[in-house]
Amino acid sequence: MTEPRSLAFSHKADPPRPHVLVVDDHEALAENVVEILTSDDNTSDVECVAVRTAEQALAAAERLSFELALIDLHLPDAHGLELAEKLRLSCPHVQIVIITGDVTVESAIGALDKGVFAYVLKPFRAQQLVETTSRAIERSRLLAEREHLRDELERSERRHRDVIDGVPAFVTALDEADRIVVWNSQLERVTGFSRQEMLGTPGKDILGEGGTSRLRLKGGGHRSVRWKLAAVPKVHGGATITYGLGVDVTEESEMQRRTLRAERLAAVGTLAAGLAHEVRNPLNSATLQLQMLERKVQKGGVQPDALQDTVRIVRGEIERLEHLVKDFLAFAKPQVLEPQPGDLNRVVEGVLNLVAVEAKRAHVPLRRQLDPTLDLVPFEEQSLRQVLLNLTRNAIEALQPLGGGTLTLVTRPVQDAAAVALDVIDDGPGFDESMPVFDAFYTTKEGGTGLGLSIAHRIVTEHGGTIGVESKPGHTSFTIHLPQPAAAGPKSRPHNAAP
Repeated sequence: MTEPRSLAFSHKADPPRPHVLVVDDHEALAENVVEILTSDDNTSDVECVAVRTAEQALAAAERLSFELALIDLHLPDAHGLELAEKLRLSCPHVQIVIITGDVTVESAIGALDKGVFAYVLKPFRAQQLVETTSRAIERSRLLAEREHLRDELERSERRHRDVIDGVPAFVTALDEADRIVVWNSQLERVTGFSRQEMLGTPGKDILGEGGTSRLRLKGGGHRSVRWKLAAVPKVHGGATITYGLGVDVTEESEMQRRTLRAERLAAVGTLAAGLAHEVRNPLNSATLQLQMLERKVQKGGVQPDALQDTVRIVRGEIERLEHLVKDFLAFAKPQVLEPQPGDLNRVVEGVLNLVAVEAKRAHVPLRRQLDPTLDLVPFEEQSLRQVLLNLTRNAIEALQPLGGGTLTLVTRPVQDAAAVALDVIDDGPGFDESMPVFDAFYTTKEGGTGLGLSIAHRIVTEHGGTIGVESKPGHTSFTIHLPQPAAAGPKSRPHNAAP
């Protein structure tokens, strides 16, 4: 085996000189090849190693990485093509040039099948050998560079993914067609939608134009997310990617609403108690006066025709004020609830029976989808019936101007939660979800007190549950969630049964 030899005028520092392996059992020919490649007349700048056997070639490949191997087809201990395959295990980018004086069509085809770069026939011209060597080395370096760039790109993409997945926030991105191209692990964990499910799907509805929007969950429901958007153009005029960084503000928004609502309720409680005291006495006096006036009319002391209209108007106003006082009292001084395990479906059926006449008069069909397997759940029946009556009558009043519509009540278990849900759904005109419908005194109905939904919210909250609403034209759904502790027992227990 000869030691590496190189051009005497080599002065290149970068890139390093390529290594060429010459494998030929004809020592003089091998030395001749090395001399040609490293002569001063050669424009190449290579280091050559010459060996005589396949075993020596493989040993050399363990020490050095070769860009080119010039191999005799017939070696003492192996066939040249077999050696070529083994060399690639140690030097994956090595280019093989077969040097032989015995070439056939079959051997040439076999060499091509093995990925041989070129065939050099003995005897060969020095210039031919140099040109073939230069092309082979260039190809080897291009392959190595391509693999290096691919590895760098993969490492860069991994770092990019690690950064995105490591951010304690929601990170997504849309291409120019508004398709999702990034969906980080935080989004997977919270929404339940995997990266594979979301990539390539439309994402404009998720980000919108930034700001706060609803993020749908796979198991149902949603989270409120505040998005900040940034459009990042790709280099070299490529497509623009819009990144969205989102923060979950569900609890923050709910806490703000609860704080504001608590402040309003505290003020309302004081007002309601004072109002009830100030208004009830005049109401009682007015009612007595009306009763006396009615008796006089009946005895003929005055002309009935002149007073009956006035009597009806005054009585209607007094009834309206009495109703207002009752609402204020119910709101300001709620009774202590004593929930007992009961059958929610039975309460729903009872409410539907109570509003059946009103619904028929308004041409509103009543529908029910009650889960018969629903377990017992603790509630105070009278209070819960009041909540459902408020919700169903509101829905009927919303549907009546349309000349009809459908009101549907649904009971269902809540997946992955110890709770049951009750939905009151109508296909009426809906309303803007930003409306504070659960706030005291807020109403869109003429003559309404604005306390019905506030009282409903308080009652549900005192049951340890939640009430929410989703509304758009053609669909409004009030949803009540009631907790279902293990102590509530199976459905077979009697509903609020007396001992």
